[in-house]
Amino acid sequence: MIKKIKLSIGVIFFLLLASHSFANKIAYIDLDLVIKKSDLGKQISKKLENTKNINTKEIKNREELIKNLEGEIKKKQNILSQDELKTEITNLQNQINEFNSYKAQIKDDFNKLKNDEILKFFSKVDPLIRSFLNENSIDILFNNKNVVVGKESLDITSKIINIINNTLE
Repeated sequence: MIKKIKLSIGVIFFLLLASHSFANKIAYIDLDLVIKKSDLGKQISKKLENTKNINTKEIKNREELIKNLEGEIKKKQNILSQDELKTEITNLQNQINEFNSYKAQIKDDFNKLKNDEILKFFSKVDPLIRSFLNENSIDILFNNKNVVVGKESLDITSKIINIINNTLE
């Protein structure tokens, strides 16, 4: 008897919970596309691309200098004494180590810049998205990467891009 009452209460509770969860309005958005297609996202992408190009040129220049130094050492190896050759090789190894640490630092700095820019972007965009969700009574918003199949009408990406382009400059 007690089991039947517990079961009945459980079923009623489940039905109430299930009926309430079906009432939620759901949408999804492609955040990568928002960054790529919005004007603000394009500005950030362009800034990051310019920084990456500058860093790449600087790395290639330093790498070329090291290769030239290595070539000079190879040319001199028959002329130099053992001690002088060891000194030159040690100098080259130190420059290679400095180059590798410089390259790692540039990569870390770029990743930090990229993360900071994306955070700034979403801090500006988040209030616009929240406002859109409130105006359209949308309870849950998913990133499209987490959606296996969904109606095209639930995709609000283009609407958000338009809002961003019209609101932010």
